Amino acid sequence: MPRSVLTAFAAIFAFSSLASNCHADTINIVSSRDNTLYEDASGSLSNGAGQFLFAGRTFQGGEDLRRGLIYFDLSGIPTGATITSVTLTMNMSRTISGAANVALHSVNTDWGEGTSNAGGQEGGGAASTAGDATWIHNFFPGSNWATAGGDFVAGASATTSVNAIGSYNWSSATMISDVQGWADNSATNFGWIVIGNESTAGSAKRFDTHEHPTVANRPTLVIEFTPVPEPSSIGFCAMMATCLLLVPRRKR
Repeated sequence: MPRSVLTAFAAIFAFSSLASNCHADTINIVSSRDNTLYEDASGSLSNGAGQFLFAGRTFQGGEDLRRGLIYFDLSGIPTGATITSVTLTMNMSRTISGAANVALHSVNTDWGEGTSNAGGQEGGGAASTAGDATWIHNFFPGSNWATAGGDFVAGASATTSVNAIGSYNWSSATMISDVQGWADNSATNFGWIVIGNESTAGSAKRFDTHEHPTVANRPTLVIEFTPVPEPSSIGFCAMMATCLLLVPRRKR
């Protein structure tokens, strides 16, 4: 058989092996923890088990800031995988204002989700329970944030303009970096804090949480990644390269 034909067959086999072991995968992850920090000097309010989280400012006229917390378990991502795309989708289910920028910031400190469950539209919160994150506490009642309102990176990982009720996406290179770091070292994964317009009264936006009864409305992180090639594919390609060198040239 001519060397050119053997070379073509070998290239096809080698490419097929690599493609089967180096393809991009996608994983969809629903949040496993979410909560709201209700501005309150005593840290007495939270909403760990509620169906909603909030971001922005209400009309209360004092202690009216709201910040959401959201966390995703990334254990389903294979060790050593390279993250290539990250998109967070959240459903905004209630608003009384127009368009407002809502930003994600990487959180620096672990935090909790207790059994507090606000009634009604949930904007006022409920009494904090053990393990809840509050404006003062990362874990109520015995562990505090270093800074009231949460410990987080000053620069936003992503920002999206949120207007009418509906589904919204956040995606950026910084979010890819966040998730890559968390996948490589799970001890640093504390999720994102969701911060809205904190300058304008009545700007707060309400988003559905992982407790929401409508599954499609729950916060979902879509991650694309490339797994580490299996050793068999690397060995196969090395073998094929060796075989190509050993195939004799056809005499003319």
